[in-house]
Amino acid sequence: MNNYVLYVKNSCPYCHSAVEFLEEKEKNYNLISVDMSEQLFESLKLAYNWPTVPMVFHQSEDRTYELVGGFDDLKKALEI
Repeated sequence: MNNYVLYVKNSCPYCHSAVEFLEEKEKNYNLISVDMSEQLFESLKLAYNWPTVPMVFHQSEDRTYELVGGFDDLKKALEI
């Protein structure tokens, strides 16, 4: 299964790069903007101990989501 969820901010160049990279790799993804919800962003940062966007998650076969990391981590994961 190649479904990804990206938590992003519109002003983030790494967020845009992550989207472009997933499109190049022809992967399915959903975008969730945290621009209008600082509370959501703060909750995600605490829950996953990840301080920046993008926060990239991959949906596994059992339909659970695993944190991939940021843009660089996404590139590493898909270029193996």
